Amino acid sequence: MRLIRQLKRTVENNDIAVIYPEARYSLCGTTAVLPESLGKLCKLLGVPVVSLICHGHHVTSPFWNLHERGIRPTEAEMTLLFTAEDTKEKTVTEINDRILEAFRYDDYAWQKQRGLTVTYEGRAEGLDKVLYQCPDCGHEFRMSSEGSILKCGHCGHRWELTELGELSALDGETIFSHIPDWYEWERANVKAEVQAGTYSTGELKVSVRTLPNAIKFRDLGEGTLVHDMEGFHVHGKERDGEGFDMEIPVPAMYSCHIEYNYLGKWGDCIDLNTLDDTWYIYPDGSKPFSVTKMALATEELYFDHRRKVGRPCREGFA
Repeated sequence: MRLIRQLKRTVENNDIAVIYPEARYSLCGTTAVLPESLGKLCKLLGVPVVSLICHGHHVTSPFWNLHERGIRPTEAEMTLLFTAEDTKEKTVTEINDRILEAFRYDDYAWQKQRGLTVTYEGRAEGLDKVLYQCPDCGHEFRMSSEGSILKCGHCGHRWELTELGELSALDGETIFSHIPDWYEWERANVKAEVQAGTYSTGELKVSVRTLPNAIKFRDLGEGTLVHDMEGFHVHGKERDGEGFDMEIPVPAMYSCHIEYNYLGKWGDCIDLNTLDDTWYIYPDGSKPFSVTKMALATEELYFDHRRKVGRPCREGFA
């Protein structure tokens, strides 16, 4: 409610309220789910609604490897979706449908359509964090990358990430040439685990850092993380021996924020939040894991829960 009041105060002051409704990084340059409450927010604020969609930002500096690739030019589309009068007259569903349409994007398709090339020799490095499962042998957490090459450590299959952002198999058939297609295949596999009731990371040893303010991180302590059919479970002890716990059930969270090699020194992590704090949770790597899979599972667990209680999510929304 505090956030809603702040947004309302902003527009009443004739200022522009800017929100990022997907509320997370794009892992492969495509759209994430949007909250159904967007339409309600637009009607509440009663002001013109404008979308600003940027193209090229992911392919020039992807979340999995922020090295600048020199894509020029990038593009941005600013579109008036609704006038203030429209937000009063249209239904929440009509508003949501229009916003969803405006938010459909695919940076790799955009790159190919524009014929823009990436000559950076390390262009595939880090892509294994997103594409963590081999489509040839099916094994997870065995992918690696170096230079422009993506490789499975189990079956040995290799792919080259071309200058146009496509994957080309160096061994056998190219099952997925389009990076988002590979990513959605991984999602489908996670969905199958969820629907079978078998999804679980098992117990991962973790270190936890918190960000209770805007000044600095605090080293909370060591513990364990389990993500399973019930949600997230974090337990541990602080340096002084006092225990800490966080339990987030599936219905409470439709997506989660992740980081790859955060700040270049702490590795991959899951971010979990309370109203007062953010916990950055780092598995120690003693057991194979993927924060990407946890992010996909968070969404699929939520969708599955909504289906089970008779309130399925509309496509594109959570």
